[in-house]
Amino acid sequence: MSEARPNSPELSSGFREALLLSIRRWTVDGSVPLTHEFLRSGDTHAREAYCRIQAENPVVQTLLEERYLAPIPDMAALRALDIGTLGRAFATHIDDNGLDVNKLRESAFIEAHARDGEDQGFLAERGFQLHDLFHVLTGYDSSALGEVGVVSFTAAQTMSPYPTFIMTTRPLQMALYEPELLPFVMDTVAEGWMRGRRADMLIGIRWEDHWAEPLEELRVRHGLVGR
Repeated sequence: MSEARPNSPELSSGFREALLLSIRRWTVDGSVPLTHEFLRSGDTHAREAYCRIQAENPVVQTLLEERYLAPIPDMAALRALDIGTLGRAFATHIDDNGLDVNKLRESAFIEAHARDGEDQGFLAERGFQLHDLFHVLTGYDSSALGEVGVVSFTAAQTMSPYPTFIMTTRPLQMALYEPELLPFVMDTVAEGWMRGRRADMLIGIRWEDHWAEPLEELRVRHGLVGR
């Protein structure tokens, strides 16, 4: 492990403002301003490190070679699948949370990540395609605590700024404003992180080819339970 730099570069006023705003916001998208500012003006060393960490992962390397992006799911077909299948569980998640699959892939983060290269833009796009599938596969719901769990899992698998910032700023937020909630947040961060470390690399799997398969079998096969 390399030594930390003795003096980190001073944060710009815009970055400091975004960091404080992220900590003050209680919505699940609280770290959006911080992430955008980081991708615009964050420490060059850190931004390059995120890119390098991803590029050195063999699963990510294969993903970048294939450049696979899935079409928008046919929700009617998924709703018609048997109960207990991945596709039916995904459709239920979308319906129960009032989400629109036509809008789930629209994110300014895709263009923002692309500032650091086409590879980062692609990985961000595929990541947004899979985010709600990760909720289904991991079992973390869409509550504030569930989001902490799924982003901690995601950060452990493919470290990138947005999930990493959510995972790290929510505990600081609790420590500053709601210390009685800190144990719950820290337990969820630790659990999500360790599950992400143990499981197969989910981003490298074409989950859209497995809609009709039993969800529990897929969880066992890819190390989401019992490992």
